[in-house]
Amino acid sequence: MNKAIDIAVKISRLVVGSLFIVSGLIKTNDAVGFSYKLTDYFAEGVLNIEFLSPYALGIAMFVCIVEVILGVALIFGIKGRLTTWSILLMMLFFTWLTWYTASCLDDMALANKLGESFSRNCVQDCGCFGDAVKLTPHESFRKDVFLMFFTLILFIWQKRIKFNTKSEDISLAGISLVMIFLFSGFYIKWWFPVFFSAILYLIIIVLKRRSEHKLLDWIIVGITTLITVGYTMYCYLHLPVKDFRPYKEGANITEGMSTPEGAPEAVFEITWVIEENGVEKEYVTTGDYPKTSGKYIRHTTVEVDPGYEPPIHDFTIELGDQDLTAQMLQEEKMIFIVAYNLDKSSPSGWEAIKEQTDKALKSGYKVIGLSASVLPEDIQKVVEQYKLNFTFYFCDETALKTVVRSNPGIVKLNKGTIQQKLHYNDAEDLEL
Repeated sequence: MNKAIDIAVKISRLVVGSLFIVSGLIKTNDAVGFSYKLTDYFAEGVLNIEFLSPYALGIAMFVCIVEVILGVALIFGIKGRLTTWSILLMMLFFTWLTWYTASCLDDMALANKLGESFSRNCVQDCGCFGDAVKLTPHESFRKDVFLMFFTLILFIWQKRIKFNTKSEDISLAGISLVMIFLFSGFYIKWWFPVFFSAILYLIIIVLKRRSEHKLLDWIIVGITTLITVGYTMYCYLHLPVKDFRPYKEGANITEGMSTPEGAPEAVFEITWVIEENGVEKEYVTTGDYPKTSGKYIRHTTVEVDPGYEPPIHDFTIELGDQDLTAQMLQEEKMIFIVAYNLDKSSPSGWEAIKEQTDKALKSGYKVIGLSASVLPEDIQKVVEQYKLNFTFYFCDETALKTVVRSNPGIVKLNKGTIQQKLHYNDAEDLEL
């Protein structure tokens, strides 16, 4: 019995620890994007804790860094009691959150079917694996229930989690690397978590063999924290090392907005209420009016299958009442200066970008600004303050946040194909 429990605990450590490391690294790669997701949850009509919105980025960084630390701690058996308690509390919260998100969508669908009003706002994607793996709220909930099973095993038998022996270091770290290799390398198609984990595991194993310091476990936690924080800050001060979004370099925006021939169309279920001989009856169809001579009373429509949705569906370039998207995406030498919100944009960023846009204009590039800020006085203030020589056009804020994780940021295109994306800290790297 004891042997079976030990095996179950080790399997649980490997499953939870490896997934926490991959999940954490995906989010540290794009902490800004994760903070946008948290802001969605903090909003009115969702969790109604908008006072946390200004701290969303800090919270996002903290959560994803802690995920990596807890994953490494599990693999090496560091601070079993503290680690398992931390993981249990985190899993309880995220399991509840994914259940809440899924139930919100279920309630909204039911309200639509019944023709009733629905006042809550539902988050469509939990962001558990960033943009790397898109899970529906129901899939996210099932994933958390799966992890909760292993988490409970760890919590119940937490006293069996001890600081690894040297032989356990090799076996557990090796199996963990294989699991990370399979999930990250083959499923997500991103090899960085494999290299990151391999290097970090090697550092820890060598350190354990060369030192017997009484605080060795805390030293390992400190090293893991420093390396993870360093990577997080690098991605924040530049751009994500791996871009999982539809606006990555090499992608064509026009193609991303198009629907392939033969792609599945959305399917709607319509419930018709018809009065026949003084009695109301319901007919359900997928579009056509029911074959009946009764009197129409009302109907409700519910989407049962969204069909194919282009990866890019909210990108437009507008000036006044003009939609200039197609025209701008035909330009051979085009540079977008993206600033989703001018009030929140970086002053030092504009200073760096100003120098590069002047060079681009002299080199024959067409340069335009894209922003969701609509007040003329806000735009004029930025243009005059930084002496910018280009015009601002309107684009949806969510789309601009997705295009580039920098405010402002630079995007160079050729006939709609993204050739280069830069954070304002790397503006001098723009290739003209």
